[in-house]
Amino acid sequence: MIKSINIKLLLVLLSIVFAFDLVFIAIDRSSWRLLSKPLLLPIIIWFYFTYSKQDVFRINQWFLSGLILSFLGDVFLLFRWGFMPGLGSFLLAHICYIVYFFKIRKKNVWSWITVVLLYLVSFIYFIYPYLNEMKIPVVIYGITISTMLYFSISTSSLLLFIGAILFVVSDSVLAINMFVQHTIGKELVVMITYVLAQLMLVLGVVDVEKKNRIIQ
Repeated sequence: MIKSINIKLLLVLLSIVFAFDLVFIAIDRSSWRLLSKPLLLPIIIWFYFTYSKQDVFRINQWFLSGLILSFLGDVFLLFRWGFMPGLGSFLLAHICYIVYFFKIRKKNVWSWITVVLLYLVSFIYFIYPYLNEMKIPVVIYGITISTMLYFSISTSSLLLFIGAILFVVSDSVLAINMFVQHTIGKELVVMITYVLAQLMLVLGVVDVEKKNRIIQ
């Protein structure tokens, strides 16, 4: 009962901090986000621990590492000098998610390769002329997140798939916002889809652990 209350309180806390972060974006006060954005992933990580312990689930080290690396990426991207460290942090985070998805995969989904490749090729084709010296890093990142999306499908978890799709949307809009045309509207879309993506992934991981425990 107490743990259930704690989960609800954490979701309320996340909603409040997230709302402040979105307001700071909307009123174009980037410096104020030093007070909000760095809190989002720690709350989500805390939520993951609390939600897992409620049913005595094992904390998955690969997934947890992905969340921690995402937190580092969030912090780096708050600074002008932090784009490359942030990109690297999120690249490693996606690799951690890929490893986790690969370990829990249920089936091969070769038919989805065409769909994922279509997204990747279309995205790279559109944004490539705007990348200048960032061509190689962004292409590598695009391949990595596409791989993450593919392996999320192989888990047969709807929540993990939704989380991965939201992550792809968030990163795609982020790239367009940074390299093609910046607008506050796109920045809001980036954060909304990003936070929802991480939350869906947490819910998906806990759901998978619960089902595996029941099967065992």
